Amino acid sequence: MSEKDSMENIEPVFRSTFNQLVDEGRYLVNQDDISCQEVTGKSLLILRTSKDSKKNIKAAKDIFNMELPEPLQMTSGNADLKCFWVSPDEFWVLLNTQQMKQIEGKFDKLPTGVSVTDNSAAYGTLYFKGTKTNKLLSRWMSYDLEGALLDGKAVSTTFGQAPVFIYRDNKNLFMMVRHSFSHYVAGLIKDSAQRI
Repeated sequence: MSEKDSMENIEPVFRSTFNQLVDEGRYLVNQDDISCQEVTGKSLLILRTSKDSKKNIKAAKDIFNMELPEPLQMTSGNADLKCFWVSPDEFWVLLNTQQMKQIEGKFDKLPTGVSVTDNSAAYGTLYFKGTKTNKLLSRWMSYDLEGALLDGKAVSTTFGQAPVFIYRDNKNLFMMVRHSFSHYVAGLIKDSAQRI
Protein backbone atom coordinates (compact mmCIF):
# COMPACT_ATOMS: atom_id res chain seq x y z
CA MET A 1 0.00 0.00 0.00
CA SER A 2 1.42 3.39 -0.96
CA GLU A 3 1.67 6.35 1.42
CA LYS A 4 -1.04 8.13 -0.58
CA ASP A 5 -3.43 5.17 -0.21
CA SER A 6 -2.81 4.95 3.54
CA MET A 7 -3.45 8.71 3.91
CA GLU A 8 -6.77 8.37 2.07
CA ASN A 9 -7.88 5.58 4.41
CA ILE A 10 -7.32 7.57 7.60
CA GLU A 11 -10.53 7.83 9.58
CA PRO A 12 -10.46 10.55 12.27
CA VAL A 13 -11.29 9.06 15.68
CA PHE A 14 -12.53 11.15 18.59
CA ARG A 15 -10.96 10.28 21.94
CA SER A 16 -12.42 11.88 25.05
CA THR A 17 -10.13 13.92 27.24
CA PHE A 18 -12.58 13.65 30.15
CA ASN A 19 -13.92 10.12 29.49
CA GLN A 20 -13.64 8.73 33.04
CA LEU A 21 -14.83 12.00 34.60
CA VAL A 22 -18.13 12.68 32.81
CA ASP A 23 -21.55 11.04 33.10
CA GLU A 24 -23.56 9.40 30.29
CA GLY A 25 -24.54 12.82 28.90
CA ARG A 26 -20.83 13.87 28.86
CA TYR A 27 -21.43 16.28 31.78
CA LEU A 28 -18.82 17.10 34.41
CA VAL A 29 -21.41 19.24 36.22
CA ASN A 30 -25.15 19.41 35.57
CA GLN A 31 -26.96 21.67 38.04
CA ASP A 32 -29.88 24.09 37.57
CA ASP A 33 -27.67 27.18 37.59
CA ILE A 34 -24.54 25.78 35.91
CA SER A 35 -23.56 22.96 33.61
CA CYS A 36 -20.25 21.88 32.13
CA GLN A 37 -20.30 19.41 29.27
CA GLU A 38 -17.56 17.95 27.09
CA VAL A 39 -17.76 18.85 23.39
CA THR A 40 -17.13 15.82 21.18
CA GLY A 41 -16.17 15.17 17.58
CA LYS A 42 -13.83 18.14 17.01
CA SER A 43 -10.35 18.25 15.51
CA LEU A 44 -7.76 20.90 16.36
CA LEU A 45 -5.20 22.01 13.80
CA ILE A 46 -2.27 24.35 14.44
CA LEU A 47 -1.68 26.69 11.51
CA ARG A 48 1.78 28.27 11.55
CA THR A 49 2.20 31.14 9.16
CA SER A 50 5.06 32.83 7.35
CA LYS A 51 6.21 36.46 7.39
CA ASP A 52 4.39 37.01 4.08
CA SER A 53 0.88 38.16 5.06
CA LYS A 54 -0.50 37.82 1.50
CA LYS A 55 0.67 34.20 1.39
CA ASN A 56 -0.93 33.54 4.80
CA ILE A 57 -4.27 35.06 3.80
CA LYS A 58 -4.30 33.01 0.59
CA ALA A 59 -3.41 29.75 2.41
CA ALA A 60 -6.21 30.27 4.97
CA LYS A 61 -8.70 30.94 2.19
CA ASP A 62 -7.53 28.06 -0.04
CA ILE A 63 -7.40 25.41 2.69
CA PHE A 64 -10.08 26.42 5.20
CA ASN A 65 -12.17 28.98 3.26
CA MET A 66 -11.79 31.44 6.15
CA GLU A 67 -10.18 34.72 7.11
CA LEU A 68 -7.43 34.89 9.72
CA PRO A 69 -8.52 36.68 12.91
CA GLU A 70 -7.03 39.79 14.48
CA PRO A 71 -5.13 39.48 17.82
CA LEU A 72 -7.20 37.92 20.64
CA GLN A 73 -10.10 37.38 18.26
CA MET A 74 -11.67 34.49 16.39
CA THR A 75 -13.29 34.05 13.00
CA SER A 76 -15.83 31.50 11.83
CA GLY A 77 -16.06 29.55 8.61
CA ASN A 78 -18.37 27.01 7.01
CA ALA A 79 -20.13 24.44 9.22
CA ASP A 80 -19.03 26.06 12.50
CA LEU A 81 -15.29 26.01 11.73
CA LYS A 82 -13.49 28.35 14.17
CA CYS A 83 -10.09 30.01 13.82
CA PHE A 84 -8.38 31.54 16.87
CA TRP A 85 -5.48 33.99 16.99
CA VAL A 86 -2.86 32.56 19.38
CA SER A 87 0.23 34.56 18.40
CA PRO A 88 1.36 36.61 15.39
CA ASP A 89 2.43 33.45 13.53
CA GLU A 90 0.15 30.82 15.10
CA PHE A 91 -3.56 30.18 14.68
CA TRP A 92 -5.70 27.32 15.99
CA VAL A 93 -8.40 25.91 13.74
CA LEU A 94 -11.24 23.95 15.37
CA LEU A 95 -13.31 21.91 12.94
CA ASN A 96 -15.47 18.80 12.82
CA THR A 97 -14.17 15.44 11.64
CA GLN A 98 -16.01 15.63 8.30
CA GLN A 99 -14.32 18.95 7.50
CA MET A 100 -10.99 17.43 8.52
CA LYS A 101 -11.40 14.61 6.02
CA GLN A 102 -12.31 17.09 3.28
CA ILE A 103 -9.21 19.28 3.69
CA GLU A 104 -6.49 16.71 4.47
CA GLY A 105 -5.49 16.45 0.81
CA LYS A 106 -4.78 20.18 0.66
CA PHE A 107 -1.94 20.08 3.21
CA ASP A 108 0.67 19.05 0.64
CA LYS A 109 -0.10 22.23 -1.32
CA LEU A 110 0.84 24.59 1.50
CA PRO A 111 3.08 27.48 0.46
CA THR A 112 6.67 27.60 1.73
CA GLY A 113 6.81 28.78 5.33
CA VAL A 114 3.20 27.77 6.15
CA SER A 115 2.49 24.51 8.00
CA VAL A 116 -0.44 22.65 9.54
CA THR A 117 -0.12 20.21 12.46
CA ASP A 118 -2.93 18.00 13.78
CA ASN A 119 -3.10 18.54 17.53
CA SER A 120 -6.52 16.94 18.07
CA ALA A 121 -5.39 14.41 20.67
CA ALA A 122 -3.80 17.06 22.89
CA TYR A 123 -6.91 19.02 23.96
CA GLY A 124 -10.44 18.48 25.17
CA THR A 125 -13.14 21.15 25.03
CA LEU A 126 -15.67 22.01 27.72
CA TYR A 127 -18.88 23.98 27.15
CA PHE A 128 -20.29 26.01 30.05
CA LYS A 129 -23.77 27.44 30.48
CA GLY A 130 -25.82 28.77 33.33
CA THR A 131 -26.05 31.92 35.41
CA LYS A 132 -23.24 30.93 37.78
CA THR A 133 -20.63 30.09 35.14
CA ASN A 134 -18.59 33.25 35.68
CA LYS A 135 -18.76 32.83 39.47
CA LEU A 136 -17.50 29.25 39.22
CA LEU A 137 -14.65 29.99 36.83
CA SER A 138 -13.55 33.25 38.49
CA ARG A 139 -12.62 31.27 41.62
CA TRP A 140 -9.71 29.76 39.69
CA MET A 141 -9.10 32.24 36.89
CA SER A 142 -7.71 35.76 37.18
CA TYR A 143 -8.91 36.76 33.72
CA ASP A 144 -12.03 38.99 33.76
CA LEU A 145 -14.58 36.78 32.02
CA GLU A 146 -17.49 39.22 32.37
CA GLY A 147 -15.73 42.43 31.40
CA ALA A 148 -12.96 41.34 29.03
CA LEU A 149 -14.04 38.09 27.35
CA LEU A 150 -16.57 39.54 24.93
CA ASP A 151 -18.33 37.60 22.19
CA GLY A 152 -15.87 36.53 19.48
CA LYS A 153 -12.83 36.86 21.74
CA ALA A 154 -10.33 34.09 22.61
CA VAL A 155 -7.45 34.09 25.12
CA SER A 156 -4.85 31.84 26.72
CA THR A 157 -4.88 32.03 30.51
CA THR A 158 -4.67 29.73 33.53
CA PHE A 159 -7.29 27.86 35.52
CA GLY A 160 -5.70 27.26 38.89
CA GLN A 161 -2.23 26.12 37.86
CA ALA A 162 -3.30 24.70 34.48
CA PRO A 163 -2.88 26.55 31.18
CA VAL A 164 -6.20 26.74 29.32
CA PHE A 165 -7.58 28.43 26.21
CA ILE A 166 -11.02 30.04 26.52
CA TYR A 167 -13.35 31.65 24.03
CA ARG A 168 -16.85 33.08 23.87
CA ASP A 169 -18.99 32.34 20.82
CA ASN A 170 -22.60 33.55 20.51
CA LYS A 171 -22.51 34.29 24.25
CA ASN A 172 -21.50 30.68 24.98
CA LEU A 173 -18.29 30.01 26.93
CA PHE A 174 -15.84 27.26 25.94
CA MET A 175 -12.59 26.11 27.58
CA MET A 176 -9.94 24.02 25.87
CA VAL A 177 -7.84 21.96 28.28
CA ARG A 178 -4.66 20.07 27.52
CA HIS A 179 -5.17 16.35 28.09
CA SER A 180 -2.45 16.16 30.75
CA PHE A 181 -4.36 18.69 32.92
CA SER A 182 -7.85 17.23 32.45
CA HIS A 183 -8.13 15.52 35.86
CA TYR A 184 -6.83 18.59 37.67
CA VAL A 185 -9.20 21.01 35.89
CA ALA A 186 -12.17 18.63 36.20
CA GLY A 187 -11.50 18.27 39.95
CA LEU A 188 -11.51 22.05 40.46
CA ILE A 189 -14.72 22.46 38.45
CA LYS A 190 -16.61 19.64 40.17
CA ASP A 191 -15.53 20.65 43.66
CA SER A 192 -16.24 24.35 43.12
CA ALA A 193 -19.67 23.67 41.59
CA GLN A 194 -20.75 22.06 44.87
CA ARG A 195 -19.75 25.21 46.79
CA ILE A 196 -21.41 27.99 44.78
